Amino acid sequence: MSLLIVLLVLIVLPAVLATIFSHGLAGRYPTMARKQRVMLAALGAGLLPVTPGLIAVWRTYRLTTLVPLGAVFTLGLIVALVVGAPAAWRATRA
Repeated sequence: MSLLIVLLVLIVLPAVLATIFSHGLAGRYPTMARKQRVMLAALGAGLLPVTPGLIAVWRTYRLTTLVPLGAVFTLGLIVALVVGAPAAWRATRA
């Protein structure tokens, strides 16, 4: 059951969010370059699902160590690169 939740939160949710953000950016800023739109959409889609984890780590450690905070942030960037960027790139295809 936990594997299904991880799958939904770290794969499906960022893919859907990247697609939505990419379409929204295309509608709002039609002159923005495609690569810039894809990277902004992927970054937002990758960091949004790990935001609760970032907040939990922030509250737990209170900046006594930045390693756990950096680890959760890095997870968000990896999700953005691996899941969000291809989904946003496919969504902006002409």
